[in-house]
Amino acid sequence: MTEHTVLVAPRHIAGAGEASIVTTHLRQHHWRDLLEPGGLRTYLESPDTTIRLCLEPNPERPWWTVVGTPPSGELWHATFEARTPAEMVLAFAQALTHPDRVPGEDPFNVLTDAGWTRPYARNPYYKRQSPDQLALWDLRRDDEVTGWYARCRVYGEPLWSAVFSAHTPRPAVTAFATALADPSPLPRSPDAIPTAAHRFLTHRTAVPRPTTELPARSHPTPAVRIR
Repeated sequence: MTEHTVLVAPRHIAGAGEASIVTTHLRQHHWRDLLEPGGLRTYLESPDTTIRLCLEPNPERPWWTVVGTPPSGELWHATFEARTPAEMVLAFAQALTHPDRVPGEDPFNVLTDAGWTRPYARNPYYKRQSPDQLALWDLRRDDEVTGWYARCRVYGEPLWSAVFSAHTPRPAVTAFATALADPSPLPRSPDAIPTAAHRFLTHRTAVPRPTTELPARSHPTPAVRIR
C-alpha cells in the first residue's frame, strides 16, 4: 500500500479495488490462462476444466463472469459489475478453490448475524438490507428468475450488483455474503472511492507508507470520521 492509501468502511461503497488479487489467487491454485496474459481480457479455467472466469473491462457488460459446467449437475453462472469490491469477488473465488473451508450456512443467516434486517418491501422474507440501507441481498423466486442478487445504490445511483444463478455452489455464495457483511475496512486510494459514496463513509483511516527508516517521533494514525 502507498502513502495515499486509506482504509474505507462500509466496504460495499469502497469501490472496485485491485482485480489482480482475484486472478493471482486463481493462478496460484493452478487455474490456467486461455488467453495470452497481459491483455485487456482475462480468461481463466479451473484445473478440472469445469469452471471458467472471464474478466473483461467493458462498461456495457459485467466485468466478472464465472460459469460452471459440472459433469453431473446443473449449469450455473455468477456475474459481478465493475465496482463490486474485488475482495468480495476474491472470497467467492477462494470458496471455489477451497469449498470445504466455507460454512454451508444460508447466506441469510450470515447477513442477519451481521445486523442486516428485512426491508419494508414486497416479500421481505427473501430480502436483507445493510444497516445503512445502501446494500440489499435478495433471493429472487418467480417464474422467470431464481437465484441470489446483491446490489449497492447511493441516492438511487447503482454502484454495483452481483447475480448468482440458482445452482451456483452454496459455499461460494455464502463466502460472498460473508465478505459483503464483514465490517472490516478495505484499502483504497482516495481517488478510487466512488464520489457518490463519500457522504456515507463512516471510517476512512490513512495508512502510512511502509518504510525501513525509524521515524523521529511516533504518532498514532488518526481516524477520519466522515459523519
